[in-house]
Amino acid sequence: MSATATHSVLRLKKNQDRRVRAGHPWIFSNEIDAIEGDPPDGSIVDVVDSRGAYLGRGYVNRHSLIAVRLLTRSRDEIDAAFFRKRIARAVAYREELFPGARTCRLVSSEGDFLPGLTVDRYEDVLSVQITTLGIEQRRQLVLDALVEQVEPRAIVLRNDVPLRKLEGLPLETGVAYGAYEPPVTVDVEGLKYHVDPMAGQKTGFFLDQRVNRRLLAGKVSGARVLDLFAYSGAWGIEALRHGAESVLFVDGSESALALAHENVELNGMAERAQFHVEDVFEALPRMAEARERYDAVVLDPPALVKSRARLAEGLKGYRELNRRAMSLVPENGWLFTNSCSFHVSPEDFLRVLGEAARDARRPFRFVQWGAQSPDHPVLLAAAETSYLKCAVLRAV
Repeated sequence: MSATATHSVLRLKKNQDRRVRAGHPWIFSNEIDAIEGDPPDGSIVDVVDSRGAYLGRGYVNRHSLIAVRLLTRSRDEIDAAFFRKRIARAVAYREELFPGARTCRLVSSEGDFLPGLTVDRYEDVLSVQITTLGIEQRRQLVLDALVEQVEPRAIVLRNDVPLRKLEGLPLETGVAYGAYEPPVTVDVEGLKYHVDPMAGQKTGFFLDQRVNRRLLAGKVSGARVLDLFAYSGAWGIEALRHGAESVLFVDGSESALALAHENVELNGMAERAQFHVEDVFEALPRMAEARERYDAVVLDPPALVKSRARLAEGLKGYRELNRRAMSLVPENGWLFTNSCSFHVSPEDFLRVLGEAARDARRPFRFVQWGAQSPDHPVLLAAAETSYLKCAVLRAV
C-alpha cells in the first residue's frame, strides 16, 4: 500500500469516543454513527469522532460485535513495514524480559498492539494463532515478518479456536512455513518439556503460568503435593524441582498425563511422581471422603466462565472446586489456586475463596497474588488483556 493511500472513514456517535481516547483498541458496532462508502470487511478504515477529529486506524468487520480493532493512533500505513516494525518491537521486549529465552510468548494480541494475532515461540518453532478477519487477510505479511525477525525452522497455525467463527473464519491447523515434526523439546526456567504446538492445549504449553510457578519455591520442600488439572505436568515438575517429597498428578485426560509422565522422566524425577487419570470434579469428592491430605495442592482448572452470562454458574464451580481442595490441606499447608477466566475479577475470586473456606470450615490466610507472565502483557486501557489470577493461600 502506498504512502498516499486513502481509506474509508468511520465516524463514531457523539460521546462514544471516550474509551478509545483512553487507549482502548476496540470499537463496538453500536458505537458507530456512519461509514463512508462501503469498505470490504477486513479492510483498513480511519476512525474519527462525531466532530471529525482523527482517532486512529484499524481494520473493520461489520459482522463482528467488535466492529473495528485499532492498529495505530497515528497515520501509519498498514503494510509490510508496519508488521516488521511491530513484530520487531515485540521480539525485543521479550529479550528484555527473558534474555536468551527461546520459549516464550512473542506476540500477545492487544497487549502488543496487534489485535487478533498471538505468536508463541517454542525453540525454533513458532505457533501462530489468528482470530480476526483483519489479520487473516494480512497473514502473509505477518508470516514474512516473523521469518525475517526470528528465522524459525517451522511455523504452525493453531487457528482452531471458536473466536474465529465470530469473525466468519473457518477453523484450521497446519504448517505455514518450513518442516515440522512433533514433539519440540523446550527449556522453560531450566526445566525440559516436550511440547506439540500443533495439537496441545492452548498452543501446546501454558506459558502464562511461567512466573507463577516460581511461587512454589521455599514452600514445598519435603511436601506431599497434589497437582490437579495437571495437563503436561509443569506445576508438579516445578514442585519436584523445589524439593517436594512426592507429587500426585491428576487429570481427566489420559494423553495429558502420558505427556506429564514423559516430562517427569525427561527431568529425571520419575521416582517421586505418581499419576492418576480421573475427572478432577469427581476425584476431589472421593479424596475428601477418604480424608486424604496433601501438604500443598495446586488447582489450575480451565476457564469456568467463558461469558458474562455464565458468571454466576462459573463462580459456583470455582467455589465448589476450592472448597473440596481446601479440605485436603492440613494446618500450615498451601493451596495454589488459579482462575484464567477474564470475567472473574480478582475481587470476585477472593470473595469466592473466602466463601469456599467458610463452607469447608477451614481458616486460610491469603498470602500473595500471581498474574500472567509479563510476556503476556496487560494493556492498562483494556481490562480484557488481564485474565490470569493465582492466589497463594495457607491453612491456619
